[in-house]
Amino acid sequence: MMKYSLFFLLVLSCLSASAHATPPSPIPVDTVENCEKLSKLQLDNAKIVNIELIEGNFTPPSKLADTLPGAKAKEIVDLPPICRVQLTIEPAINVEVWLPRKRSILRLQSIGGSGYAGFIPFDKLAIAVKNGYIAAATDTGHEGDLFDGKFVFKDGKFQIDSLTDFAHRSVHEMTIKTKQIIQSFYHVPLSYSYWNGCSTGGRQGLMEAQRYPADYDGIYIAAPAIYWDKFIPAEIWPQVVMQEELGRPIESDKLNKVRKAIIEFADEKDGIKDGIINDPTTLEISDELLNQAGLNKDEIRTLRKIWQGPTDQNGKPLWFSIEPTAPLDLLTSNEGPFPLPVDYLKYWIKQDPNFDWKSLGYKGFDEYFNQSVKMFAPIMGTDNTDLSRFKEKGGTDNTDLSWFKEKGGKMIIWHGLDDRLIAPKGSIQYYNDVLKTMGGSENVNNFAKLYLAPGVDHCSGGDGPDKIDGFESLVEWVENGREPTTLIAKKIENGQVTMQRPLCQYPQQTIYTGNGDTNNPENFECK
Repeated sequence: MMKYSLFFLLVLSCLSASAHATPPSPIPVDTVENCEKLSKLQLDNAKIVNIELIEGNFTPPSKLADTLPGAKAKEIVDLPPICRVQLTIEPAINVEVWLPRKRSILRLQSIGGSGYAGFIPFDKLAIAVKNGYIAAATDTGHEGDLFDGKFVFKDGKFQIDSLTDFAHRSVHEMTIKTKQIIQSFYHVPLSYSYWNGCSTGGRQGLMEAQRYPADYDGIYIAAPAIYWDKFIPAEIWPQVVMQEELGRPIESDKLNKVRKAIIEFADEKDGIKDGIINDPTTLEISDELLNQAGLNKDEIRTLRKIWQGPTDQNGKPLWFSIEPTAPLDLLTSNEGPFPLPVDYLKYWIKQDPNFDWKSLGYKGFDEYFNQSVKMFAPIMGTDNTDLSRFKEKGGTDNTDLSWFKEKGGKMIIWHGLDDRLIAPKGSIQYYNDVLKTMGGSENVNNFAKLYLAPGVDHCSGGDGPDKIDGFESLVEWVENGREPTTLIAKKIENGQVTMQRPLCQYPQQTIYTGNGDTNNPENFECK
């Protein structure tokens, strides 16, 4: 499990830093008095269980801070003065709301979860309040780590209420209660509300836009875990293929050599030798290349079946695969499949804690995939392509703000093309389907945009520039009407920017002009 923990320490650091804006005059707040008064606030189906003033350093409670197996509570430093509110929404949804002492324009930034959630991302709350936001987050109704999917199965029964809380209810209820707390604390209405989430947090953001379009003005989404009913089963497909074709996993060293050979083969096709493939979806990889990289005939056949993506028994495609430039180690490990789909198979689908994934085979996988779609697409799919209510309404009920430039929600989605866990083609399909549903790009570009990030892994990491200014761009779009054309992506190593590229709005690609510094965004164009 150590390799999973190390990887997801990177995943949990994926959410973007909040935006900075030039505020009007500050709103004075007596933090002590206003914080104390919150203890008397009455909320429907919810109770404030703790209120405290925090300034400087804060150590999260270990019960909620153990976000990963073996992780320890880490001290957060240099916090501004805040009123920390702990809230429980019936039946067991834990929420944290952090209220800075003085704010100008009141902006809420709600933080999304990862995996199966089950924890509060305190580090992300800290980033948000340090950047001037009111911050909120929820454990979605259960406590555990992001690999633990058994919360929906208790006492031998499937818990539909726990599923509903995880799927959408917890975030919506958190949002309603947080806005009421903000009104009570500052005595003025909230100005803008933003969602910021990757992976499960991305799914949560899309769910808000689809089910509760008035909750947020701006929704920032990275590598969204949409089509949950399809991509979670797909994550176990590589292990099923290797079990059936070889009776064993392909060695990680071999797969790493294959990936390196593919990148070296295709590197300069986009005009730059930088270890990044601009569009891995178009690669044609020969058997000769795979053989030279160290695979035998059976391993080549197996790897191609993995890259093909899940199919039924007749070879009909069921879902997408990750791209050939993405690392395969988490999905093909000698330690077994990635934990999320294993728990999903045992507790969500089979509802048998003793079920062994190795008994699936191709026939069993076909049945498992179809059962997943049948059981969970309606509540977990998050693939409703009619976003018209979000486009028209947005999330702020305060219509008396003269600086409120335009009503209606705004959304930015980005996905790393080297994502090793969630196939980026799923996000591409969803966006294309939104275009079809809503009448084409002319009706979508003014409120929702998709960007693809070459060389970037799941939420962050990878060889490409993974620090993306999308959240800042979203805030500018919502508040000042500055519609983004490109996002700026940076690779930062040891505190230094080592690579910088623009990301073009899909379906355009970022193309080097052939002249000048390749780390200067001005030397690229969108085509």
